[in-house]
Amino acid sequence: MRHVVNGDPVVPATHVARIDELKATGQLPSPTGVAMAILRLTQSDKASARDIAEVLESDPALAGRILKHANSASVGASRPAVAVADAVVRLGLRTVRQLALGFSLVSKHQSGPCRGFDYQDFWSRSLAAALGVQALSRQKEVMPPAEAFTVGLLSQIGRLGLASVHPDSYSRILEQCKDNSRDRLIRLEREQFAIDHNELSAALLQDWGLPALCVDAVRYYEVPEEGDLQEGSRPHRLTRLLHVATHLAGVCVADDDERDVLATELVARGQAIGIDSEALATLCDEVVRDWREWGEILHAPTREVPFLKEMLERARQAGHADESEQAPSSEAKAISLRILAVDDSELDLKLLTKYLTSAGHKVVTASDGREGLRMALETDPGMIITDWIMPEMEGPEFCRALRRSEKGRQIYVIMLTGCEDEGHLVEAFEAGADDFIVKPYNPKALMARIRAAQRIITLQKEVDRDKEQIRRYVAALGVANRKLEQAALTDELTGLPNRRYALDRLGQEWAAATRSGRALTCLSIDIDHFKNVNDTCGHDTGDAVLRETAAALKRAMRKSDVVCRFGGEEFVAICPETHLRDATQLAERLRTTVEANIVSAGTFDGGVQVSVGVAERDATMPNPDALLKAADQALYAAKQAGRNRVCQAGKRPSAPAAHAT
Repeated sequence: MRHVVNGDPVVPATHVARIDELKATGQLPSPTGVAMAILRLTQSDKASARDIAEVLESDPALAGRILKHANSASVGASRPAVAVADAVVRLGLRTVRQLALGFSLVSKHQSGPCRGFDYQDFWSRSLAAALGVQALSRQKEVMPPAEAFTVGLLSQIGRLGLASVHPDSYSRILEQCKDNSRDRLIRLEREQFAIDHNELSAALLQDWGLPALCVDAVRYYEVPEEGDLQEGSRPHRLTRLLHVATHLAGVCVADDDERDVLATELVARGQAIGIDSEALATLCDEVVRDWREWGEILHAPTREVPFLKEMLERARQAGHADESEQAPSSEAKAISLRILAVDDSELDLKLLTKYLTSAGHKVVTASDGREGLRMALETDPGMIITDWIMPEMEGPEFCRALRRSEKGRQIYVIMLTGCEDEGHLVEAFEAGADDFIVKPYNPKALMARIRAAQRIITLQKEVDRDKEQIRRYVAALGVANRKLEQAALTDELTGLPNRRYALDRLGQEWAAATRSGRALTCLSIDIDHFKNVNDTCGHDTGDAVLRETAAALKRAMRKSDVVCRFGGEEFVAICPETHLRDATQLAERLRTTVEANIVSAGTFDGGVQVSVGVAERDATMPNPDALLKAADQALYAAKQAGRNRVCQAGKRPSAPAAHAT
């Protein structure tokens, strides 16, 4: 379901806390600050080469790599660029944007702790997808090509995020999804992490300030039909372009024995967005050329890829011709099966193929049992018709080997033999055959047996669909349970995270600060004289004051911090990577913001005052409770000193700025 506020997609509330938790680990991938600044600058038409150069100069390493590329032979300049501004002018703002983003992400994540995650393949695919959607966007004019490149490069960033934060768990999930089942991967991610890689990608892009158009595209591009994007809208069109670009990337990185079939699927997807095979072939070959060039620049692996026309021709010769070029009638589609025929007799194989293709079926063939087993696992047929007596591996042995694999257990198998005694019949069924036909067979009888098998196959597919629907319901139930868990972490009155969440989050931030040696501060905040509000104005008014104060606190907090309702009129703010001096300034801003916020509720009309205690984690503190206790003691000191002021742990309270002399 797409979540929208004021026309813009947003990260669902159930994911916000989870994403905050992932960010708190400090392990999520992110472009460098300089790369982010360049990304945002280039989204403005007013940005100049001088502006970009000034930002680049703050990162000497990145500036050096940009200069090196500007002076490389591939750029072909007549004289070397010495200044960064010269390099920016020579390369162009859009190219610098792409280089900065690529250098900052790819160089930091060439490898990592997740054993099951192929980091090199990830960047190879991401780069190919980026160049693919850039080329498609240039042709379809959905968005500026340079921005499309960014969307493509970041489209899978959620996978890298999960691999970075949960390397061991994600490695186990990837091990279970070696069959490239997208649905299974999504289901396992949601069960394990309460978020999947597409949702995390969208959240990261939104967090980095990319437009809503980009956020929608990365959320839905794997299966565009799952999004409720308006047909023909820019988000819908970009999502479909990214979908095609991802398949183009799959062709680029595929092994030789898979690439030709993938190429035919790519053509079908290209035609679905209005690009014919000729235009797609030209575009694909250009992308492959650019992919190899950019791979050298960013140190991402690439490989030789044949021309698309060559791949399509080989696919036709191998019997995998583009279905769009030889589409059967609607009736034929309804009854068509992919059938693997296995027989060592070339004549029998040709005759069987003729019967099957004339009935509208697609046929692949193998000349012995071992080859048949390999073809069965590679081509995923709906039915196998195999002879009994063959070299290398006979029919019964072939059946037993087939049934030992997960894919093989689902395939309907008919065995052909010249023997019709009962012993052969029993052996065939015990080996795993579903039906048994004696040779020489009557073609009409064979087709009748196949039609009967089709009814069983159709029923099995319906059962599988029902199972998948049940799995989806179970996944939805899991999401609902996680929503309940999220509700348990939220204060119902103020909408802020509650005490339980605050303690859990403080523990996480404490662990992160311990590992990294970074600062961590805690603010204990209490509304002054709140009991008088309840006693004189009533609890409904007191609730309104709490809600207004919570909203004011949240407005004044920085994006990196979190404020929680700890109980009653007390709040706690957790400030990662913040030293005592900066936290004290933040606390003073919170105090003045609350005081300036006029609350009108019932008989209450005026400002609210708070006292704030501030404490920073130090080496003497054994655990998060000690930090919280220090902040509470500072809060008590502020109360003792007259309220409506900020006090640092271990220091004398200062008078509020408004009262200072």
